[in-house]
Amino acid sequence: MNIAENRRFGARRAEFRAIRAFVEAACAVLPHDYIQRLVLIAEELFCNTIEHGYGGDSDQPVWLELAATVRGCRLVYQDAAPPHDPFTSIKLPPLSENEDNIPIGGLGIYLIGQLCTLKCYERRGERNVIELCVPRMSPQDAASTS
Repeated sequence: MNIAENRRFGARRAEFRAIRAFVEAACAVLPHDYIQRLVLIAEELFCNTIEHGYGGDSDQPVWLELAATVRGCRLVYQDAAPPHDPFTSIKLPPLSENEDNIPIGGLGIYLIGQLCTLKCYERRGERNVIELCVPRMSPQDAASTS
């Protein structure tokens, strides 16, 4: 993956298979566990767009771009939903020892925050643009080896 790969998708849950295939093909030279990390991030962003941005399955667009970097992968995700910066306050929702009391929602963006070294949101025209840098090792592992 020497150049950026990008593609447009419809915001329908059934499209996620195409997103997974796109990520796996664009990143085929990378280790399997790393590709699965990218798939997880793309899935979280995609599901949030469908549920919170578009209010359910729709024909509205979602764009995904992937580009290899020396240290990992740059992922740019865009949608045309109303403006929303998911990174304004990333924090771990309160957890409980009783799994029945664990809140639903909020863990995905927290997880993305833990997996990425760069998290940027910008509104460009009519699009939400999220740019992420996903290192080949976790940010915590990278910090402990430096």
